[in-house]
Amino acid sequence: MDLYKIISEEYYSNCLIEALKAKARNPEVKIYFCKPRITENGNFQMFHFMWSDGKSDYDFSDLEENGLPPYRNLLFKGVIRKFEPGFAKKYAEYRNKK
Repeated sequence: MDLYKIISEEYYSNCLIEALKAKARNPEVKIYFCKPRITENGNFQMFHFMWSDGKSDYDFSDLEENGLPPYRNLLFKGVIRKFEPGFAKKYAEYRNKK
């Protein structure tokens, strides 16, 4: 099974804007914040937001394999991805450890 399913066309936005839009549409949505970090292979990973409606979890992400440079995280072309419920919480815990 795939980790996620792409559920939108590509468009310009960012993960915070999309999480806030989801929360505005549904006050029950929970937003998860992931701190910036240096990955295991030494790359910088910018902060990230995910959200959950209780049925599925979501994020807005670019489709590039290596991610975007930090200066391009304010507005970029990406898609909304849909994950199994609970993924956002687990991923945020992993990213926020330490």
